[in-house]
Amino acid sequence: MARFPKPFFRTARLAWFVQVGSRQIRLAEGRDEAFRRYHEFMAAPQEPPPVSKSELVAVVVDAFLDFVQQHRSPETYRWYKDRLELFCNAIPASLTVDQLRPFHLQKWIDSHPDRSNGTKRNYCRSIQRAMRWAEEQGYIERSPLAHFKKPRGGSREQVVSVAEYQKLVDNTADESFRDLLTVTWETGCRPQESLRVEARHVDLAGNRWVFPASEAKGGRVPRVIYLTPAAFEITKRLMKRYPQGPLFRNTDGRPWTPDAANCRFGRLKKKLGVKCCLYSLRHSFATRALMRGLDSVTVAVLMGHSDTSMLARHYAHLTQAPSFLLEQARRASE
Repeated sequence: MARFPKPFFRTARLAWFVQVGSRQIRLAEGRDEAFRRYHEFMAAPQEPPPVSKSELVAVVVDAFLDFVQQHRSPETYRWYKDRLELFCNAIPASLTVDQLRPFHLQKWIDSHPDRSNGTKRNYCRSIQRAMRWAEEQGYIERSPLAHFKKPRGGSREQVVSVAEYQKLVDNTADESFRDLLTVTWETGCRPQESLRVEARHVDLAGNRWVFPASEAKGGRVPRVIYLTPAAFEITKRLMKRYPQGPLFRNTDGRPWTPDAANCRFGRLKKKLGVKCCLYSLRHSFATRALMRGLDSVTVAVLMGHSDTSMLARHYAHLTQAPSFLLEQARRASE
């Protein structure tokens, strides 16, 4: 006999839901109304019950996450889920969409004084996108957070010198984190690339990693990361150890995550007095390459950018190398 999903009550959301596949669909707050909607939904499962401005904010968030899970990459889904769950836990469980105001968002980001401006900006982006999606889908007439001004994202100005990088390596006891540091320093790859690369992405004959367009940032063209001898040897060693799943893992065999890497840098700060991050090493790669005479187009390609504009705005921190600029000025006047 075929079995059908049954409605159940979620205490955290104060409402009845039904599980259909990987989706949890909200029905209603009251039991009678929930079962009425349940029978309607089961008769036409392709049309989930709509949300409205009188529904809970958490309901809109759940509907948005359902959409993202179906139509976006798993990484995108996790990015939104992690941030939106924080927001839903910070607001009253009974808050409806028509009660939502910008001050709810402001209070939320103000409750995290230890977070960077970039992190706070991403917090805002997540809930604003969810509300804008509800507006685009016709669930609400207008997002209540449309005019909220996000914090300006902080720029990463830190450049790690060769000596500072060597101190990071020397003060890292375990090989697993040293591997991650070395490959990022040697290739200038994005953290999201080093943390996600698998054996299937490795082109041994070409000494490179190749992410197909569907897995690359932007989703339009493949991302190719060329490996130095040191990075290539690390990659080959990890491929033998982990033929399936992410290559870079901690001492427990678990894949490195952004939070775990940041915690390690936090511990290194106690020893070195300066906190770095994987993006600092990526920025340093670009600056070193330009100072060594590589042209900006080549550096942009190695970094995974379609042109040199991003390189000029964010990565080429030559202003932090005055002696180099002085020497270039003298050469220009010869």
